[in-house]
Amino acid sequence: MSPMPPSFRVLFLLALPLLFCFPPVMAPRALAADARPLVMQTEDERLVRWDLSADSVTTYNDNEIMEARGNVFLRRGSEYLKADFARYYMSSHWVYLKGNIAVRTGRDEIQAEEAEFDLRSRVGWLKKGRIFLSGPHAYISGEFVNKHWGDMYTFKRATVTTCDGDSPAWSFSADEAVVEIDGYARLTHSTFQVKDTPVAYTPYFILPVKTKRQTGFLMPEYGQSDEKGLTFTLPFFWAIDDSNDMTFSETWMEKRGFLHGLEARSRPSDDTAGWIRLDWLYDTRRITSEDQGAYDGDGLVRNNRERYWLRGMYDTRLPNPDWRFKADLDFVSDPEFLREFKHGFGGFDRNREALFAIFSRDLREKYEDRVSGLLLTRDWQRGSLALSAQYTQNIRVGNGNIPYNEDTTLQRLPQVDAFLHKGRILPSLPLEAEGSFQAAYLYRRAGTRGARYQASPRLTLPLASRYGSLIASAGLVQTLYDTENPGHTKNLDRYDPRTPKEDGTSATVPDVSIAASTEFARVFDLEKTSLRASNGTLGASQWTALRHSVQPRLEYRQRPWVDQDDNPYYDAEDRLAARSELVYSLTNVLTARSQKVVMRQNDAGEARPALEDFYREILRMRLEQAYDFREATRRQEKDRYERRPFGDILMDLTVFPWENIALETRDNWSPYLGKVTRHQSYLRFFLPEYGDVYLGYDQRTALDEYRRDREDDLRYLTLGGGIVALDPLQFSFSFRKDLEDTDNTETEIRVIYNHQCFQILASVIMEPEERSYHLSVVLTGLGD
Repeated sequence: MSPMPPSFRVLFLLALPLLFCFPPVMAPRALAADARPLVMQTEDERLVRWDLSADSVTTYNDNEIMEARGNVFLRRGSEYLKADFARYYMSSHWVYLKGNIAVRTGRDEIQAEEAEFDLRSRVGWLKKGRIFLSGPHAYISGEFVNKHWGDMYTFKRATVTTCDGDSPAWSFSADEAVVEIDGYARLTHSTFQVKDTPVAYTPYFILPVKTKRQTGFLMPEYGQSDEKGLTFTLPFFWAIDDSNDMTFSETWMEKRGFLHGLEARSRPSDDTAGWIRLDWLYDTRRITSEDQGAYDGDGLVRNNRERYWLRGMYDTRLPNPDWRFKADLDFVSDPEFLREFKHGFGGFDRNREALFAIFSRDLREKYEDRVSGLLLTRDWQRGSLALSAQYTQNIRVGNGNIPYNEDTTLQRLPQVDAFLHKGRILPSLPLEAEGSFQAAYLYRRAGTRGARYQASPRLTLPLASRYGSLIASAGLVQTLYDTENPGHTKNLDRYDPRTPKEDGTSATVPDVSIAASTEFARVFDLEKTSLRASNGTLGASQWTALRHSVQPRLEYRQRPWVDQDDNPYYDAEDRLAARSELVYSLTNVLTARSQKVVMRQNDAGEARPALEDFYREILRMRLEQAYDFREATRRQEKDRYERRPFGDILMDLTVFPWENIALETRDNWSPYLGKVTRHQSYLRFFLPEYGDVYLGYDQRTALDEYRRDREDDLRYLTLGGGIVALDPLQFSFSFRKDLEDTDNTETEIRVIYNHQCFQILASVIMEPEERSYHLSVVLTGLGD
């Protein structure tokens, strides 16, 4: 090696002290890629720990700065941050992320190209950031995002949607969006877009991004009909709290004006529920003659413009849970309201379904009188008590129809019912006792009114042996009247003649019955192939036996004639008709036993295929007829009506051979006319994965007999079904035709398109009085 030149030697000696005075700016030190703990103190003085792992980790400035590259992963419990590159500042606890960023906080996910966060307070910023909120299934993205303290974000050039994918079916774009998780997204200068096409603009818009019920506008509904013209409905939902909410709706009708709606719901506990709704409008149209009405033939007019329908239900238990309280409210302005407004947001059909789902009680049909009432009940082991009040609104009263002072509709205000349930008088005796008692004040605007007290005790002696059973029963109906104004009430038919004055004070009507029945049965084993339990045969089944049983039954019922003509007439209980009849029936029942391969846990808790027996009644047929001894000896109007003591032969048939086929039919055949006087049948075929189809036929023959008087023949055909196999489309239809009146046809067709982030519902309804079309769109997360 050659010696260092003198000039270089001088420079080296001059520079050597500088090496000790100025250390290097960065002294990188490579670390192992194993997870490293990052411990810090949050703003509320809690110690938290994040674990960092990456392909390589390097520290600078005496561990003040840490850089991680490749598969960077920061984890704290279930929360994490992922990126291609991360730089962590020890003193400030800020972390800078870049490349394929993925962040998870709680159930929400964040993606970005570049971001920076304070790991203590979780504030920061993102570039080209996108947040996925799993609760409402919403995506919110922006060119630049500020993450504020808590769950607040500000997005610049934002996009909001609930659709998956890079090209959403619908979205809201905005210059700025301020979003609070489990709260609302407030959009400034917002545009609603279908695909990439702007459809509507609003300077300010609020969207709910909650996981719970949320206040806001529901999706509007559109429609058109002959009677109403174009229609538009916009509902607003107010989530008062977790147990109470209200819905306000406004419906504009081109030909009728505005229909206002107000609905309130409450569910403070499992035992308490309330629902009430009021719809009202000032109708631009009146019906001053029957010819103007959409429902020709009902003989009604409507001269009122103020129209409304108030309905509701309420159920609860009192502090003593053995007491239950129920309330029903149903009051309408005129008879045509429910028929005119049966479809749509607050229509009869939807309300009927909603009330039955909540309270398991049904509304009366659209054309029937409306009934409101209160009911308080208490049950014991052998008895029960019911306190009630009931108001019945005759929809034909008022508005130019029946005058109010001629209204004979019966009101029960109040009524008390007590019941003794059937049970043995003494444990050692087979004699059973039951009974009921009722006290009611029965009120009418016009006609007889007053109090009625009724007691109905009954004794039953059931005897059973290996050969069959014999049941004898004797009862009594004792009625007392306290009448305020004995009068002459209408609506009594010719078979219940009465004196002009209803001033009777009591009635005692006994009755007896005796019934005998037995059963014969035989089991037929079926030849079967060997069915083995295995994963390959899971779900397979086969019939192994049939049981055929024959059940003959004979019953005699007798009630003597008691003069009740001078008693007040409130309902059928005041005119208990005499009877002496023998009813005989024969029932055949066919029950199938089948074996099916199912999964069952063994003693070790493992799921294994196994054979299991199932039983299903596949056929039931009942034949029944009655012989009327009083009719056989009748003298009244014998010249006009011949005696016909034998009643119709009834055949009641139910066939259920497989799980996807059901047939029900009921026929009455007259031995005197030699034809069917009443027929009802219903056939349904259904496959859960494809859909269903049903067919029904009802027929009733006109009769002119002493005990039966029917003026018109009735024949109705119904057809309907649905298809669910054409995903994402669903179809349903229903068709009902009056075969005696070809103009009386009702058809409804519904089409539903289901998308991941929206649903389209369209329907066409064709009825004799009008044709209507309905359309609604539900955006997932907004109107569902």
